[in-house]
Amino acid sequence: MKFLSLFIVSLLLTNCGQSNTFSSNALTQFKQSSELVSTADISSDGRYSLIADPEKVCVWNNLTSQLQHGCLVGEAKDYIEIVKISKNNAYYITSNQVVVRLYHLNDGKKVGEWRLGENIINDIALSENADVMLLGLRNGKAGIIRPFSNEIFTFKKHRLDINSVALSNDGLTALTGSSDKTAQLWHTKTGKNSFSLKHKSRVNHVQISNDGDKGVTIDSISDHKIWDLKTGESIAELDTHLRFFEFNHSTFSDDNKVLLSGSPKQKLQLWRVSDGALIGQWKAYQNNSRASVLATSLNAQYQAMSMTTGGMLETWDLPPK
Repeated sequence: MKFLSLFIVSLLLTNCGQSNTFSSNALTQFKQSSELVSTADISSDGRYSLIADPEKVCVWNNLTSQLQHGCLVGEAKDYIEIVKISKNNAYYITSNQVVVRLYHLNDGKKVGEWRLGENIINDIALSENADVMLLGLRNGKAGIIRPFSNEIFTFKKHRLDINSVALSNDGLTALTGSSDKTAQLWHTKTGKNSFSLKHKSRVNHVQISNDGDKGVTIDSISDHKIWDLKTGESIAELDTHLRFFEFNHSTFSDDNKVLLSGSPKQKLQLWRVSDGALIGQWKAYQNNSRASVLATSLNAQYQAMSMTTGGMLETWDLPPK
């Protein structure tokens, strides 16, 4: 796999002349499903991808271009809407929005499964070691599951449904976005709020950096903010004039200098954290209009990866050409 030097990336971050560059030429493409993919995830280092389609749920080893182990079939693959890989590549989860199942990534053996009554799960985030699961529920509550000690806690964090959740690597800091027009930053052990981040409309997407210092929140109309989560102050607005702006997935670089996002209509975009500038964008693979970018990854060597609803895994050069 091709990696770029950090020197080239340094030029990218300081050169505004790259703004709004659009490229459709991926470095590599690898088809991982011939079905319509409902949900997917890519490990933070790009080594693994996890995809769910109507027939199966599969983990791919992207270094060997082979399945990591046998796919989940039968009841285990039915109605899967959420999948995540832990950042240490040891575990993954699947959920049909009622039940959460945890598996060993290496061999696919199930660790356990949990549910919070009949509550509908809209989103899930994992700590680095999968020892903390954060669940955003349709009733405005947030669930904390500690799978290895089998502890479950719920906190009433929002007045309306929670649409998106994010968790720091250590599992201590949670960011939740809701239809009540707020994103809440809070501590997962105590449930105590640190900051309430107000928006003009429903918050559809949140993401937090690995260290918990930076965050991004996207509402349904006009607020697309990058935050300093140590102070609760807004750093920048993302540089877009589009209404109904939408992220399916996003990820911060390890140094918190850039944010990579994946959106509907084939869009993969790179944003500078310090001022919200759009410094690169790509056009993902399209197959019969199945072109929504479901998952993104940006590893320590600044190589970008994406997965679309068409089942295509792609890698991208930085900066865009």
